[in-house]
Amino acid sequence: MKGKSKMGVLFRDDLKERLKDPEFAKGYEEVDAEVRLAVAVAMARERAGLTQAELAKKLHTKQSNISRLERGTHNLTMGTLRKIAKALHTRLDIQLLPL
Repeated sequence: MKGKSKMGVLFRDDLKERLKDPEFAKGYEEVDAEVRLAVAVAMARERAGLTQAELAKKLHTKQSNISRLERGTHNLTMGTLRKIAKALHTRLDIQLLPL
């Protein structure tokens, strides 16, 4: 399933291409933790081989909620993060790193 998801281009491939643009790359480096977390969720979902709709079903929510979450327009709570990690069979690891 390399390069394409069930719905089209994989998020990680799109991001990789966009990061080639220096202006986009600079902005990406300056985004806040919520957006980075949204990207991490989208990438973990893709690694698990799930569509947004499939993850939504596991979380008993709507696909539109997963979409908002992955766009960074919906704040994630610790409870939601735990549910996502469990649904994706992953471990939640939060770090504070020096700048």
